[in-house]
Amino acid sequence: MQSAITQFNSWCSENELAISTEKTNYILFSKMVRSPKITWNGYKINRVKSFKYLRIHVDDRLNWLQHINKQGEKAIKMQQNLKRIAGGNWGISQIHRWTLYKTVIERMLAHGSSAWCLNPTFKIKRKLSSIQRPFLLHISGAYRTTPMAALQTILGIPPLHMQLQFEARFTSIYRLIITLLPIITDTQQQDLEMKATGWSTHPSEHLKPNQISFADGEAYIAQKDILNIFTDGSKTEHGVGAAFCVLTNDIWATSGLLNSTTTTPYFKLNSLHFTKQ
Repeated sequence: MQSAITQFNSWCSENELAISTEKTNYILFSKMVRSPKITWNGYKINRVKSFKYLRIHVDDRLNWLQHINKQGEKAIKMQQNLKRIAGGNWGISQIHRWTLYKTVIERMLAHGSSAWCLNPTFKIKRKLSSIQRPFLLHISGAYRTTPMAALQTILGIPPLHMQLQFEARFTSIYRLIITLLPIITDTQQQDLEMKATGWSTHPSEHLKPNQISFADGEAYIAQKDILNIFTDGSKTEHGVGAAFCVLTNDIWATSGLLNSTTTTPYFKLNSLHFTKQ
């Protein structure tokens, strides 16, 4: 490890980069009790139990409880501020409290959930439940002894760990385009993808030249020495479709339905594969 630090130090010197040793720490993801000695230009680099990166607290055990505790502290402060503008029978209405929770509190707690809530442990579920409970009591105005399940049912708010787990898996598949871990067997990728609605039949079955938009490449259409290729795809309740259009002297377009389990990025790549052929 020290040899890698020395090599990196040489690279920084060659490229005239300076490292702030006072702000530099390291974290060890290991059960090793004794810390290795790491130095930078004779300055000892200290070992830390956790660090903050992109507003996510990462601890050396990777159980994410440190992050949830920090987010929970912020949530408590927001809950106290919420009490100042609404009480049990005064202040903003219940629907506005519900909206504030969904759009502010829940969004704050969901930050980085794709990293730590794909498959939450029992401790994480219990901690998230304890964070959610005071908000549900305040929104509903119910007694403090009201069961958690009753509060969630009355307000139409699912358990926090289930909401964050769904969003984490959705983000991983649809936005980060990564495959879920093999241990996650209760969710299929095709179940979380956004699907267009309102079509009686799949658009790929009735593709016509006047249905194709050339807005993105309009500036190049007039150039005869350029081969213009437009690709797209869509997923509806009727299946997955991929289409491409090649502009030469005439418009040549084709389309087709793919397997219903095909993911969104794949059918766009499939369109490019067709055009290459």
